[in-house]
Amino acid sequence: MIKLQILLRQPWRNAEGVEHVREVASSLGIQPTAEGRATISAEVGEQTFETMFHTPVQKLMPQPPSGSDYGRSGGSVSGDLPIPEPLKEYIESITVAPPHIRM
Repeated sequence: MIKLQILLRQPWRNAEGVEHVREVASSLGIQPTAEGRATISAEVGEQTFETMFHTPVQKLMPQPPSGSDYGRSGGSVSGDLPIPEPLKEYIESITVAPPHIRM
């Protein structure tokens, strides 16, 4: 699964707006996992991602701790993503969540 971060437009940054965007995202195959007042975290399968955004995802392998850091979890990266048409009214941006860097 590819982790996504969704930033809502100002008028939708309330409980009703977040719930509405969750429903629209779910209908597209994006699975919301958590939310705040202005953002929604979500996951999407690789095939759905590539079909929806017309771009391949680049996978990153985990890095174990080394002499200079504590390592990094695996994950995915991608360039700028186009906002799917059904979400354009509601969100400012949608991005691939960066891998976790251990501190």
